[in-house]
Amino acid sequence: MNLQPVRLRQVNPLLEFQAQTQGGECMNNVLIVGIEGAAGAGLATVLKQSHAVVGLTNRSGINIAGCGIIQTTAHDAASIQRHIQSERPDWIIFCGSASRSSWDSDSVRNAAISDAHAVEWSRAAADSGIEFCMISSDAVFSGPWMLHKEDDGHFCATPQAERLRQIELTVLEVNDDALIVRTNAFGWGPDADAPEFVETLLNSLNGGLPVEFDFLRHASPILATDLGRMILKAHEEQLRGVLHLCSSERINPFQFAERLAEAGNLARPEFPDQTILEGPVTGFGKGETTLDCSLAAELLGVRMPLIDDGISQFIRQSEDGLLDSLRTGAAEVCRVA
Repeated sequence: MNLQPVRLRQVNPLLEFQAQTQGGECMNNVLIVGIEGAAGAGLATVLKQSHAVVGLTNRSGINIAGCGIIQTTAHDAASIQRHIQSERPDWIIFCGSASRSSWDSDSVRNAAISDAHAVEWSRAAADSGIEFCMISSDAVFSGPWMLHKEDDGHFCATPQAERLRQIELTVLEVNDDALIVRTNAFGWGPDADAPEFVETLLNSLNGGLPVEFDFLRHASPILATDLGRMILKAHEEQLRGVLHLCSSERINPFQFAERLAEAGNLARPEFPDQTILEGPVTGFGKGETTLDCSLAAELLGVRMPLIDDGISQFIRQSEDGLLDSLRTGAAEVCRVA
């Protein structure tokens, strides 16, 4: 299964003109589908500084300061068209279950369940001349091969990974100008009752609870707000196709836990007494999923962040007001569709 390499977007001048002048003014709106997750919330935190952001969520009680929130579970073609007509986005970002870190246990249980909706959103965006981005996962790959490039064929053989790759392919088939970003994002989510990987890990370390993450799988996780800044740059550069965005380091969950404990001045987790590896590590997100981001670094003219920098920023975000803006800030608009 060969996906399109990243490239410049081919603009339809008529659709581009219509999208920018609809309503008599330049459009500068972003619609984030799946804003309830850490990836979606991190993107919203970055993009709301320069865009009008509206987020769709399937949960109640999501309030992100400076963003409009719409609660809905409908993602059929008619519902999607109503959202496009009412919100008039010039950019749609889809954050389904694949946008959760592949180290998150829920990413395995929910893999590719909500992501199938990305196809309809991608098709609708193409029909309306709206830019479209899907956040996908590094878990489409597996080891023992390391540093997977965008055109790497060393895929994970699990049903979840195969289904997700099929969704990626279909998203690009129905929308030649779509951008698919593979990543492994961590960060704060707007729902304290549904913490994701890194917050769950921090809670365990803070409470002195055992850390059950292993040291066999490896990846290159990136802070969601850092991811947001890079996606904004890719948007400005009009990139389309498949792009890998992650940190510049390869690390396993146990090493990540050690660094998180050090940054948070918490007790270091104890190394497992016994680990017996009887064969290759298999499973969705359980093997070697480290991404090669050299193409993104070249095209965007950026340096991929260090993991320690991302962890330090994550800790500071709980103190500098960012976390409060995700959970206690009132949304600009909050309605049920």
